[in-house]
Formats: sequence, C-alpha cells, structure tokens
Amino acid sequence: MQTLWQDTRYGLRMLGRSPGFTAVVVVILAIGIGANTAIFSVVNAVMLRPLPYKDSHRLVTIWDQGLRVDEGFRSRSHFLFLRENHQVFESLGGYCGRLFYVSGIEKPHEAQGCEVTANLFSVLGIQPVLGRGFLPEEERAEGARAVILSHAFWKEHFGGSGDALGRSMSLGVAKRGEDGRMILESESYTIIGVMPPGFSYPFGRSVPFWRPIILTEAAAGSRPIPIFPVGRLKKGVTLERATADMAVLADRLSRIDPKIKVAGARFGVQRFLDGVVEGHRKLPLLLLGAAGFVLLIACSNVANLFLARAAVRQREMAVRLALGASRGRVMCQMLTESLLLSLGAGIGGLLLTFLAVKGLVRLCPSDTPRLHETSVDLPVLGFTLGVSVLTGLLFGMLPAWRASDVGVSETLKEGAGRTTKGRGWRRLHGGLVVSQLALSLILLIGATLLIRSLMALQSTDLGFRPQNVLAASIWLPTIEYEEAPACKAFFQSLLDRVRGLPHVHSAALADALSVADALASQNPHETHFSILGRADSEQGNAARWVSVTTSFFETLGVRLLRGRTLSDEDPGAVVIDETLVQRCFPDTDPIGQRLITDGRSEYTIVGVVETVRSFETLASLKGTVYDRVNDFSGRMVLLIETDGDPLLVAPSLQAQVAELEKDKVIRQLEPLETTLSRMLAPRRFVMILLTLFAGIALIVATIGIYGLLQYGTTQQTRHIGIRMALGARKIDILMAILRHGLALTLVGVAAGLAGALALTRILSTLLYEVTPTDPLTLAGVSLLLGIIALSASYIPARRAARTDPMVALRCE
Repeated sequence: MQTLWQDTRYGLRMLGRSPGFTAVVVVILAIGIGANTAIFSVVNAVMLRPLPYKDSHRLVTIWDQGLRVDEGFRSRSHFLFLRENHQVFESLGGYCGRLFYVSGIEKPHEAQGCEVTANLFSVLGIQPVLGRGFLPEEERAEGARAVILSHAFWKEHFGGSGDALGRSMSLGVAKRGEDGRMILESESYTIIGVMPPGFSYPFGRSVPFWRPIILTEAAAGSRPIPIFPVGRLKKGVTLERATADMAVLADRLSRIDPKIKVAGARFGVQRFLDGVVEGHRKLPLLLLGAAGFVLLIACSNVANLFLARAAVRQREMAVRLALGASRGRVMCQMLTESLLLSLGAGIGGLLLTFLAVKGLVRLCPSDTPRLHETSVDLPVLGFTLGVSVLTGLLFGMLPAWRASDVGVSETLKEGAGRTTKGRGWRRLHGGLVVSQLALSLILLIGATLLIRSLMALQSTDLGFRPQNVLAASIWLPTIEYEEAPACKAFFQSLLDRVRGLPHVHSAALADALSVADALASQNPHETHFSILGRADSEQGNAARWVSVTTSFFETLGVRLLRGRTLSDEDPGAVVIDETLVQRCFPDTDPIGQRLITDGRSEYTIVGVVETVRSFETLASLKGTVYDRVNDFSGRMVLLIETDGDPLLVAPSLQAQVAELEKDKVIRQLEPLETTLSRMLAPRRFVMILLTLFAGIALIVATIGIYGLLQYGTTQQTRHIGIRMALGARKIDILMAILRHGLALTLVGVAAGLAGALALTRILSTLLYEVTPTDPLTLAGVSLLLGIIALSASYIPARRAARTDPMVALRCE
C-alpha cells in the first residue's frame, strides 16, 4: 500500500509537470468513456436492469403452438389444466384484455380493462398500496364482484381519496342477445384496492383497472376467452426443465382433448424480461459496439502519445534502473500514471453522460420498452469504473513495457534512447495508427450507408401526398355504436361537419384500426378472391382489402393510373393498385375484370391507382383492393387535407367530435408527416449516433496520424539534416514522409474495408436501396479517409522539408 501511495504521488507530480499532455489525454479518453457510458445506461435500462417485481429472473411467460381448438385459443380449460398439473412453478397466473363500459363515475366511458387470475399479483410479487388483492373465491361465478384500480384511474376519478375503498362502480360487457343484437350486461363491482403508481401490467401502458377472471366450469362453457399464462419458477428450476415439463403437459392435453390439433402442439417457456425487450435488442447493442470502437480508437491514440512520452523519459527510467529499481517496479509506476489519467477521464466521461443521457433518451424510438427508466445508477457507475480501469491498462501496458525496456549504460552514456530496436517500436507506433484508421473507416462506412439509406427513404415515392394531411384514429364506444347504421350516421355527420371547416380542402374515411393500417399494414389482413373466368381456385389469390369513402384518393393525392375512382352510384365497383395489377393482370387490361370473394360477393374493377406504401411496409405486398365503405365499423381513420399546417384544424375537429359523442373517441391525432417520421425513428436514431461516433473517430484518428509523423520527424531531425547536407532536396524529404503517411493510410484502409465487409452486414435490416457492400460507399469513404490522412501527413512533412541542416547538426 505504501508503494502504491508513493507511485500515486509521483505520478500526480509528473502529470502536473505536463498539463497540456494530461489535458489532451483526459479529453480524448473522456469522450470515449462518456460515449460508452451513455449508451450503456440505455442498454442497462432496457435489457439488464431487473423488472420491478420480486425475483423477476424467475418470472416466465408461456405460449402455445398448435393448441388450436374449435371454441377458442388458449381457452380457460387449457389454463386450468396447466395450473392444476404443472410441476415446475411456485404459482401460475394469467390475464386477458377486455373492453368494458365504465359507469358509476363522473364521466362514464369505454375503457380497455384487464381480467386477471386472483393470484396474478402475488405471482408478480406486487400488491396494492391501498386495500387488498383478489381472493381465490372471487374467481368463481358466485364470488363477490371486486375490482382493483390503477393509481392514475384512482387519482383521476376518485380524487386520490382513501374513501374510494368500498365504493361501487359498474362495469359493462357487450354480449349478443337471443335476437342477435348486442346488449350491455352491466354489474356493480366493489373497489377493494389501488395498485402502486406506474404499475401498468400487462399492456405496457395505462391499465385503468383489473377484475378477476371467472374460471368456474359454468363460465368456461359460456364464452371462450384467451388467457395468457405467467408463472414463477420454483427455485433451482431452469428454463430448459420448465420447457421439457410443458412438452409433457402438451402431449397429455392433446390426448385428453380430441379437439386439439396434435401436430406440432407444444408449450413454450420464455423469460419474462426476454418477452418485454423482444425485438428491441439490436439497436442498443449495435450502438454499444460502435461506442466501443470509439473507445478503442481513443486508447490507441493515447497509447501512441504515451509511447512518445516514454521515449522522452528513457534517461529518467535508466537512472531509476541504475539505482536498483526493478523492471516490474518501473512498469507499475507507468501503469499508475495511466490509471490516474483513465480514472480522471472516467470522471469526465461520467459528467458527459449526465449531460447527454436526456438527449439520448429523446432520440431513442419512443416504442423502446423501459426507456423511461434510463438513469445513471450504481450499475452504470460500476460500468464506468470498470471501463476506466480497463482503458488505463489497455493504453498503458505497451508504453509501460517500453519505458522499462531501456539499455541503462547506453542510455546514460549517450543521453539518448536505444536504436537497435527502434524499427520495432516504430512499427508498433504505425500499427496503432493503422488500427485507428481501420476502426474509423468501419464507422464511417456504416454511418454513410445509413445516411444514404435514410436519404433514399425520404425521397421514396410512397404513392400518395402526405403533406398538409391531418390523420385521426377514431374508436366509437362498442355498445352505443354496435350496429352499422349508428356508426354510419356518426361518421357521415362528422364528414359533413369537417368538410365545412375553414382551411379544409377534402376529408375521407378508411376502415382501419390505426393510421398506419390505413396506409399499409405491416401484417395486412388478407382477403382471398378468385377472378371470374379463370380456372384458379378461390384461395389462389389474396390481397389487402380496404374500405374507403370516395374522396380517399383525392384527400391523399393517390395518383389514378387508368380507369376511374369509386363513386356512390356504383357500390359494386373496386379500385386496385399497381402491385395487384402486376401480380394478377400482367398481360391483360384489369378494367372490367370481376373479383369474387367468399364465393358470393362480386366486384368489378373500375380503376387502377398507384401503390400506397408506408415506411413500415416498403417491400411490395400482395396488392390492395379498395372498395367503397358501406358497412361502417366503429373504428375508422379520418384523413383531412388542409391548405396549410394541419394542426391548425385539430382544435376544430376535436370540438366537432365532442358535439357528436361525449366519450373520448379520438385515439390518435397528428399530421400524417409526423406518423411517417415516427416510422423512420429507429433508422434515424442509429444514423445520428453512428455519424457522431464516426466523426469523433475520424478526428481522433487524424490527430493520431499527425502526431505520429510529427513525433517521427522530430526524432529524425539529425538524420534529415545529414540527408539534406549530402544533397537531398526539400521535395525528397517531403515525399519520403508523405510516402510513410500514405503507406499507413493504405494499410489502414485495407484493414478497415475487410472489417467493414464483415461488420456492416449487421446493418442490413436498416438499409434501403443500398447494400452493405455498396461499391460507391466503400470507394468514396475510403478516398475521403485517405485525403484527410494525407492532409494530416502534409503538415509535419512540410515542416521537416524546411529543416536547416546546419541548425539540425549543430543541435545534435
């Protein structure tokens, strides 16, 4: 400990004597450490931090494959079988979503609630902050009707009062009566508890309340209902054992229930956290790898600086060795100085993280799970400390080895460093610079590919005009608008009102759940059809089928390619897009062709329009058929074309909707350009950060090659003076140093291209109309890096060419 303290004090003194060197090293390393820490804070929040449940690593979800029965999927009988026969869970719960009409509060409305088994909260290891949880007897049909509120619902509708416990509220469920009409069966429920703030399981958004699932046999026979199981593994039970146990149960269930399709029937078990972050792992890990490249470049640069400094300090080290210090003792001293610098850089990197993390979260795609949990906590601090120590060892080991490897007698006698191994150390210097150039090239190529891809996306013809269009997703209450005439009356009245608003050019409706679905759904609902007069089967053709009002194409600016659009006078007419024409009518005129669906409905093609796409579905689909909306549903998308900023129309639209329906029915309201921009968020996020990292890497690598050549020319001042005294011209000296810089650059570019060809394939899913091996990008970025590196080489080369041989020889 005494030795460590002495090395620390000596190291601080030595670093204090070179404030410029110390500042440069700390800044370079702080940028690399800060970039890694900031990205790790997001990775930690999204993928590593335990979920806010007791022993969350033991929580699993269970999914089934092939267990499809006539009356439903994941029926209550299947869930009961699992719960009664499992061997690997401490407890097994379940949940399902359900639409309720809530009354008995100040503002009755329709809400998406959740039905849960009585033990689900105990499975998760979380209980109400007020009141109690559900009791097992409340799962039975004859049990008491109980409901637990979310903290937000309790605050909004009951003022956060403890008196809410014991009060009643009515929950209505839509059911079909004997006459075939939908009726509202409403029952009174007693409020028994309030969940903690922020708890919103299982939907990842605000869940207003939970009620027990009725699991009695009488209820099971009345209405099939899907239940999603959640289990807590017993201590010591592995995921593999649980999966094997579920396979046995699946086999038993397929033999017990003859309605099950046995082929492929099985239960799968997945870690709870894996299910939460599924589909969101790639971007954070990709950026963490890019930040790691930046840190490696910084370490390589700093190692070169330390190697140069070690050469200057050779006489000092020779004196210490001559006085009896061992080589290991000298190495420890040098490593101590490296660690002091890296720890200082770690503090600087942590400060940069505090400044950058909020901006980083804002840049992240909004659908990233658990993003709001991003913070600088103990694991992040531990990561920063570990990276700082590793960085100090990484860039300090080689300089420490060189500093301790000096010829004592030769160094003390001549006052200069050894020359016998000078070539080897120069190669080491050059190798570090080459690694910087190679890593920089990989990042630059990745960033350039993403930039080109995003530019191609933004200039892609989506088949419609999104500018100045306001889009609103409207969901009407199921009970009040169960019948199509009621929905039609509401939407026709709304259309008439909207068309009369100032600044509105046109308005249209599309039968879709969301704005993205109205354009091009990622998993489109397909309708099978046959073409009259062709021998192909009814199942031989399929297309996405969208019902729209006749002004849909005008509102979105969808181009008509041939024929005409829809009209109210011809309800049997349909319009198809160009993709469907190419697939089904490549050599014939589609106008006048007849499509038959379900063997009954017949439609006549009257027009062909441009294919409408969104950034979620850039690849060609099977095609789209547009028919005139007739049977209005309660969930439609309203599109409004305006003569300016579409948000100016939003308040008027909301007022008109409120006059027609007291419930809050607008689920999404934003300009169409905003919707499309959000679809680009993942690509834009990676592009911005990768470009930032590539820029930092390029600057550091440029400094590295400049510093190496500048140091090399300084060390060779006497040699250059001799050459010039013997007749070498300035141009000869200039070209010799530029050739050295060019050789390093070419090797770095070659190594970088090899790495880029291997690593940029990871970006393939984020690219559009550009390949990971795009020749133009590879050649252009390589040329750019070469020009920058040669420019950095020119300054020390020119300075060396101006050396006065007499002054150089006299100094020596």
